[in-house]
Amino acid sequence: MEGHQVCKPIEKTKMNDVRALYDFTGEPGTAELSITAGEVLTVMRDNVGDGWCEGFNQNGKSGLFPAAYVQIVETTASAPNAMTSSQQSSGDYWDDDWDDDSEVGQTQAYVPQQQQQQNMIQLPQHHSVDYADSVSIQAIHSVIPERPIPSIPKKNNKFSTLIKSGEDSFLLGMRVANVPESEKIYIEEIEGGRCKWVPRGESYNCVVTSPKKESKLKGLKSFIVYQLTPTFNNIQVSRRYKHFDWLHERLEEKYCFIPIPPLPDKQISGRYEEQFIEHRRTQLQEFVDYVCRHPVLARSRVWEHFITCTDEKRWKAGKRQAEKDELLGVNYFNAIHCPETTLDAIKVEIQTDTFSRFISGLDPVVKNFMAMAVDQTKKSQVLYKREFQKISQSFSTLSHALEGDESSRGKLTYALKVTGDAYNDIGKLYEEQPKFDWEPLADKFHIYRGIISSFPDVISIHKTAVQKRKDYERLVNEHKMEPQQLRDLSHRTDVIARALLAEEMHLQTEQEIHLTRAMKSHLIEQITFYQKIVDKLREALITYEI
Repeated sequence: MEGHQVCKPIEKTKMNDVRALYDFTGEPGTAELSITAGEVLTVMRDNVGDGWCEGFNQNGKSGLFPAAYVQIVETTASAPNAMTSSQQSSGDYWDDDWDDDSEVGQTQAYVPQQQQQQNMIQLPQHHSVDYADSVSIQAIHSVIPERPIPSIPKKNNKFSTLIKSGEDSFLLGMRVANVPESEKIYIEEIEGGRCKWVPRGESYNCVVTSPKKESKLKGLKSFIVYQLTPTFNNIQVSRRYKHFDWLHERLEEKYCFIPIPPLPDKQISGRYEEQFIEHRRTQLQEFVDYVCRHPVLARSRVWEHFITCTDEKRWKAGKRQAEKDELLGVNYFNAIHCPETTLDAIKVEIQTDTFSRFISGLDPVVKNFMAMAVDQTKKSQVLYKREFQKISQSFSTLSHALEGDESSRGKLTYALKVTGDAYNDIGKLYEEQPKFDWEPLADKFHIYRGIISSFPDVISIHKTAVQKRKDYERLVNEHKMEPQQLRDLSHRTDVIARALLAEEMHLQTEQEIHLTRAMKSHLIEQITFYQKIVDKLREALITYEI
């Protein structure tokens, strides 16, 4: 399989004990073995391939389970320089077996015994250690950290290293990229000295629909496929969660000056349940909508490749091209074209500091708001539903008890029964309602929380450039540098500043238009919901009329 080295079978495989880190429910009718977090299993074959191990539990039941869900049980220190060959990725991501079937966040899989002896490794492009560095890779055995999966993706270490190493080169003009016309980005200044991205081409939408379960390896490997249809050509493409994950990484590396909206959280269990699949579809739709609305991201070559390519061969070629792209990170500032006028450095610094404080204050508030929306969903589906069922039961019990008295039979007992049924129906309404109001609101704020949490990284690029300009101003005053060099650096610093200002304005537009729209939709659904409750109670009230 291209880009994925599978362990070669060996005549004798030493059996290892591993401990389950997560629950895993095997698919009925397959060779999968259900495991429970904490239980000890014995690995018979770690070379099954495709991220799976074969083993048996303490009850003697055997089967296949994901390698990423277990860690080896060892009593001695692990040998250095170990990594599974399944983590080596020199080939094609389309065929890579790391996907939504082992969604464990920033983790690595269990390391088979025969591969622990490998000293020479090839790091994948998405690994946090740079190729060029001579590093000592410590053993990776108990590599799944005992911490919750972060709900908001953070830029990886490789991205941060790229920014730190590339910013000086850009500011000093040491690396001037050849930018094709299709990659150029334009910023214009509008009233009040504000900056905005200049849209290129007509706006469009992209619809995420028809999630369905598919499988390979004779049913051993299952996954969910989503259909994407952009409105500019109405041609449908099929994408899996792993493709979205690949796209997200490309966008983060390429656009260091744009906070990239987060993907839905990765899921360990229940990923084939109908309700989860549909909810993930709506979350992916939010991600896609945000990208389509962004004037820069919507015209990105890698994004357009993602939503238009239907041929596997062209997909692979485009994927390789995107992964070899040199016009990314700080180097992509060379593609930004903006006014030549000099910005007021003091005014920009004040504006940036004000925006930075706004973001810092907004981040915990949005986090708490999301927690509230999730809490309301859970309460509606469990607590409120159960409470109204109790109320219903009380009315129904009273109705039944009164039937024992002949003088109470008839209209009153019937009315009480109807009242009990009404409260039971209200409980059902509470159970169903969150998918119309609280869940969409939480999904919307999941996107904006990710955007907000990424802004400090964008702001830090600007602050580093400003500090570099101050250092150069001091050198010019000390006659250790030519004024022209400072003027060139100041221009490039202004490019970075204008990119930040343009992105700040885009966030303000999102808040004014799309968050307003989301809140209106939420309140409309709430009004409809409570109107249904009123209708139920009125229907019960009528039965008491003499």
